[in-house]
Amino acid sequence: MIHLVVPGLLWPKDSIAEVTRGLELPALHALLGRGRRVRRPAVSAERWLCEAFGVAGEELRELPIGALRLLGEGHDPGGDTWLCADPVHLRFSRNTLVVDAAGPDLSLDEAAQLAAALNAHLADFGEFLTPHPRRWYLRARRAPRIVTHSPAAVAGRTLEPFLPQGEDARDWRRLINEAQVLLHNHPLNAAREAAGRPTANSLWPWGAGVLPGAARAPAPHVQADHPQARGLAKLAGVPAAPVPERFDSAVSQGLTFLDVLAEAAQGLDATAWRSGLEELEARWFAPSLAALKARRTHGLRLTALGDEVVVDVTLDAGDLWRFWLRPKTLADLLK
Repeated sequence: MIHLVVPGLLWPKDSIAEVTRGLELPALHALLGRGRRVRRPAVSAERWLCEAFGVAGEELRELPIGALRLLGEGHDPGGDTWLCADPVHLRFSRNTLVVDAAGPDLSLDEAAQLAAALNAHLADFGEFLTPHPRRWYLRARRAPRIVTHSPAAVAGRTLEPFLPQGEDARDWRRLINEAQVLLHNHPLNAAREAAGRPTANSLWPWGAGVLPGAARAPAPHVQADHPQARGLAKLAGVPAAPVPERFDSAVSQGLTFLDVLAEAAQGLDATAWRSGLEELEARWFAPSLAALKARRTHGLRLTALGDEVVVDVTLDAGDLWRFWLRPKTLADLLK
């Protein structure tokens, strides 16, 4: 079965009709109209992935995203506790600090310079690692007793309610405060600010934990560029490949995580989101519908992730004969 998972496919309900007006999406609308639809409560893309791979039981309130994501980056987390410690750009909006959705466009060398300064001054917390310019990690000296939120959940919102909570919250808020001072005063950030470029003026620690002992594969093959998805596939012992530019025959063998719309949806960038959706229609929805019609695959499942709901749409070739069912739009899913 083809399983396409698309974070950010569901734009906020109050404006989705306006944002999608004029978009020609016949294949997507046919899939939504002919398929069997199941609505579920909204979850983050990170939690959806963990649940799909069987590592998100009720006991895991704080999901070990840091260790899973690091595994997907090609590093061995071992038995250590890891956190994501992502660089963010804080800005003032209506007299309060918010996390900018886009984040700083650092190079790998710039990330390494900032991490070296953090390691020199904040070694009491652990060791910082920067295998990717926008995805940083912290090997914690002690397992933190905190509950955190992803930067995606915080983007554009007032910062205070989303800071670490729990028994060790004070220590980890101190880490954030000290990192802000250190990063603000770093010459690299001073140069970026002078050039009118966004600075990496804070860290966002989240997703603390050790690598789970095992995972359960939801499909025999995974195609994903998202490092957490690739890490979970590796943990489950199934092949993982990068997402191709468009639908191909390998897609019908498993799960494809299409992380094309998520950043635009988080930042409410309607222009980028519409462009990404048109790309998905041409490269993925239309070809997968054609494969189903030609019976090159026996079924298709589309999982649409949004801030308000998750919608699963499942159909097989026989469903395409239900001609009396009219096409449905993304706005229809949210009614």
